[in-house]
Amino acid sequence: MSTPAESRPVDPSKPTARRSRDASLVSSGLVSSGLVSSGRAPVPTEILAGIRSRIASPDELVAIHTIEARAAQQATEVPPLDPRLLDHLQSKGIWPLYSHQAQAIDAVLKGENIVVASSTASGKTLCSTVPVIDTMLKDPSAHALFLYPTKALSQDQHRHLRALIDGVGVSLETGIYDGDTEPEVRRRLRRSGRIILSNPDMLHASILPNHGGWAALFSNLRYVVIDEVHTLRGIFGSHVASVIRRLRRICRHHGSDPLFIAASATIANPGEHVERLVGQPVRIIDEDGAPRGRKHVALWNPPLVERPDGTRSRRGPASVAVRLLPELVRKGLRTICFARTRNGVELILRYIRERARGATDRQQVADRIDAYRGGYLPSERRRIESKLFGGDLGGVVTTNALEVGIDVGGLDGCILVGWPGSVCSFLQQAGRAGRSLGESLVFLIAGQDPIDQWFIRHPETLFGSSPENAVIETENPYITARHLICAAYELPISAADSDLLGEQVEGMCTVLQEENRLREEGGHWYLSREEYPAAQVRLRTASEENFTILEIGPDRIIGELDYVAAMVSLYEGAIYIHRTETFVVEQMDHVNCLVKIRRTDTGYYTQALTQKRITVGEEWATRSSPGATLRLAEVEVRTRITGFKKVRFHSVENIGYGEVDLPPLELDTVSHEIQLERQTVTASERFGSGFLLSSMHGVARLFRDLLALRAMCDPNDLDHHVDDDRIHIYDLYPGGIGYSELGHEKHEQVLEDVLEAVVGCDCAAGCPACVLPGSSRVASVLDQELMEYPYPKEATRWLLHRLTGRDEYVVDLTGVAAPTSPRPESPPVLLDERTERKVRKVARSTMRRGRS
Repeated sequence: MSTPAESRPVDPSKPTARRSRDASLVSSGLVSSGLVSSGRAPVPTEILAGIRSRIASPDELVAIHTIEARAAQQATEVPPLDPRLLDHLQSKGIWPLYSHQAQAIDAVLKGENIVVASSTASGKTLCSTVPVIDTMLKDPSAHALFLYPTKALSQDQHRHLRALIDGVGVSLETGIYDGDTEPEVRRRLRRSGRIILSNPDMLHASILPNHGGWAALFSNLRYVVIDEVHTLRGIFGSHVASVIRRLRRICRHHGSDPLFIAASATIANPGEHVERLVGQPVRIIDEDGAPRGRKHVALWNPPLVERPDGTRSRRGPASVAVRLLPELVRKGLRTICFARTRNGVELILRYIRERARGATDRQQVADRIDAYRGGYLPSERRRIESKLFGGDLGGVVTTNALEVGIDVGGLDGCILVGWPGSVCSFLQQAGRAGRSLGESLVFLIAGQDPIDQWFIRHPETLFGSSPENAVIETENPYITARHLICAAYELPISAADSDLLGEQVEGMCTVLQEENRLREEGGHWYLSREEYPAAQVRLRTASEENFTILEIGPDRIIGELDYVAAMVSLYEGAIYIHRTETFVVEQMDHVNCLVKIRRTDTGYYTQALTQKRITVGEEWATRSSPGATLRLAEVEVRTRITGFKKVRFHSVENIGYGEVDLPPLELDTVSHEIQLERQTVTASERFGSGFLLSSMHGVARLFRDLLALRAMCDPNDLDHHVDDDRIHIYDLYPGGIGYSELGHEKHEQVLEDVLEAVVGCDCAAGCPACVLPGSSRVASVLDQELMEYPYPKEATRWLLHRLTGRDEYVVDLTGVAAPTSPRPESPPVLLDERTERKVRKVARSTMRRGRS
């Protein structure tokens, strides 16, 4: 969402944005310090030309696409607003409204649920704040609840909301209610808050379980505003859908029936997504009437370099960002740099500061660049946010924590270090630059992964791609069973709740009763024991605990990580990077979820090594395909972290190993299984040892990445595993979320994409852009024979010809520079066997831990 100020009609031809940026350059000290040669603001096209001559070789900038400026489409009709609100909007120049703002406000005031799907900085904030404040001016009892996906966004939006309320001159009690809110403020908001700003996690864990203390809110709740709904997808979105149904149930109990106002980035299915999220029909407002500045998007493919062993690989995108970000900041472009991982953020900032040592001009630039990511303490986040909002930083390196609509001021540049995972994320991150109407510059620096190189080879598919569907699963028993237990704590459950809690509520409650989680009395289900179940259900991860990170010496807490992230990065001996400093993990306490670290200067970081085992359960579908039998089945994936590699900074050279002993991570999910026919296995034997295994790993790795393109999801939502004669492509979500099912359905089409990627890669024998594993914080332990096999590309091409029904591929090896038995039938029950088994597993696993 954007701020009210960004909704003012401005003529793109006028030099307003340029004058504003000139002033910010002077006030920031860039001009006076000599970092910018004159008071004239930099022009992105001039800077791009300089970068092409100084940093990038002619072959590295493979495509430059210009998105032209667009004039505003202003509303022709005035919504029926309170005169006080209308006068304020006009006095601030926020008038006339853009066409989509007027449509949205009018629809809400007529009693419709809406979703506004428009570009970054298009003025979506006013679509919710104006009708909410207008209603409160006319109805002194009306209340509203605003939900944001991040705490930073809540802080940002509250400032703008207060400015609008104070400008109108009305007295409304508002406030942020999240984990950082002080107890006195919490009491005040419960007692008299009219507009509450929170997040889905706090609604789930604190507000709904204590709804009796929020009677004023729930009995008078007129609006629920859900911002950045495109982020509510996957496991997080599926949990939030259950939370919203619990919210509607509590509202019905207190006598209210609120409208829902949702805001989204541009996605393919905004209406369908929000209807599944809230369980009600919504009207789509997607005609974007906001103006847009000119934007230049450059695709940068780092060069291939030859290693000492004679192999060639592409230079990492982070090495380009380390040079490019300071250059843009030095030229006066306020720039945001997105990295895929927390570790990537820390490494980029660390390398920038290392390069600046001993050079005064570089140090001045480096001092104006900072990092922002999840895992920092609230006080650190607030400090960095303050510097961002105040314009004190010339550049920031971040994860997708700043992808959503926080107003970080006028940004002129954006760097994406590797493919961000989806077209929607690409548009969101690229949209962070040029939030004013001036020109902006965006760089997508490709990594070695196949999906990165796909867009490098086919840039037209990026600029012509439709955004993805946002996918949630509202009937996943692993999720709904947990929220039924939470709902029973809030209010007794009955069959009458099936319209909100699902048609299977009676059957699920019966199973939970049999497992001693619920008890039935008079047609209602209650909790069977004293507990606070919401505290044990986390919305954003499949895990249910967070690890606290304690620095030994100062004995201070410096952050926290969820269970899965901690297991793969905070094992004993691991190197944890925080604010560019390195710490070694000395103790990991699983019982108390506490990790103790000690500040230590190291010349390396660590990479976890894992081994997987997959057990196939119930088969959902089976069909034949050339060279293989295809199955869609439930699977249990057990991942054990067996050790770690020590990787030298900069050179990424392996300098040692360590061992760890950790409990396995378990995941029940759905897999698309490709079992090779016996003839295929036999035919491969003439090529010698390692040939077939190498070919299967090449197909599996590429199938996973290119299925993500077909499914329009993040590649990290999927994983792959090779086991004997089987390739597994599975969802990284408990119970599955539909991506592997699409892989089963579109198997042949994805294989054609895989073959095109292998043939189209210009490497000789295989590389991380096609058939070899890429770099990551977690690596699978692979057979030495596989790692050393010299012809992975030839092997993969041979297998792909078999699997696509083509003629036999002529392999050049001359050198280059079991299905399970069906389960017994069970007698008819209220739930199908699959759902019942998952509900029982939820009940038993949480009971064993003695938590939820």
